[in-house]
Amino acid sequence: MEQNRTTVQKTGTYFGILTGVAAIIYIILLRLLGLIENVSLHFVTGIILVVGVCLAIRRHKIGRTGKIGYLEGIGVGFFVGLVSSVLFTIFQVLTDKVFNLALSYPYAANESYGNEQTIWLMAVTWLLLGVVIGAFVGYIAMQFFKRPDHKLTS
Repeated sequence: MEQNRTTVQKTGTYFGILTGVAAIIYIILLRLLGLIENVSLHFVTGIILVVGVCLAIRRHKIGRTGKIGYLEGIGVGFFVGLVSSVLFTIFQVLTDKVFNLALSYPYAANESYGNEQTIWLMAVTWLLLGVVIGAFVGYIAMQFFKRPDHKLTS
């Protein structure tokens, strides 16, 4: 019964929301501590995404009674990356518009493009990176989560 209710979209969306909220909380914490301009600390948002994808694939495999195909794992990773990056991007754009580049300023090399273009360039970058990294991590994580007998799944 549980196998029929577990879908790639449900699992990916649920863990994508959790991952996006975790990344937002992390960035807010960086801002409160005054470390927002240290770009090397922003790398941890990628680690949060990797952890979110791995936890989502693990939960999906448990929900499917231990049988999961590569395409399902990649799909879960894609959805986690998509949903979390959309949430994070919405947060980033709203924060940048309200607080005048509070999050995007460390990434702006110069101000020749203006504030508006910098905000949207960063938004597109976060969306693309979230989707690509989510799917790629899903593919890599499936090396670990595949069936233990290493036979092709049907």
